[in-house]
Amino acid sequence: MENSADFHEQYLDAWNEAMASGDAGPIEAFLAPDYHGWLGQEAAAAVPFDGASARQGFREAVSGMRGATVHAAFRTVAPRGAGEAVVCYEMTYRTGGDVTGRALLMESWRREADSWLLCRDFTEVNVGAAS
Repeated sequence: MENSADFHEQYLDAWNEAMASGDAGPIEAFLAPDYHGWLGQEAAAAVPFDGASARQGFREAVSGMRGATVHAAFRTVAPRGAGEAVVCYEMTYRTGGDVTGRALLMESWRREADSWLLCRDFTEVNVGAAS
């Protein structure tokens, strides 16, 4: 996969742009039309969500944490054949130097029409001590 991590850096840049402005549009631009996922604070209690719920959640997150930044650690981008990738990482939310939130993510991405789109993810939020 050519420049395998570039698309994910652009996604994180979109998160930081959205966090600075309070507008989730830059994040939403990466979502596939059929985007869906699961969200929980522990793996055994994840709740499914659809694209509409995710978009609303992104809007609430960037509005509520406006001015914070996001950071990725322990990231692995793994190709799954032509035009598909899985990305696993820890995302921390920071205000100033303080970590204010932490999420562990596993994302499935697909390349369509020269763009990488997020198709689905599994997210555990605010678990354990942040790194």
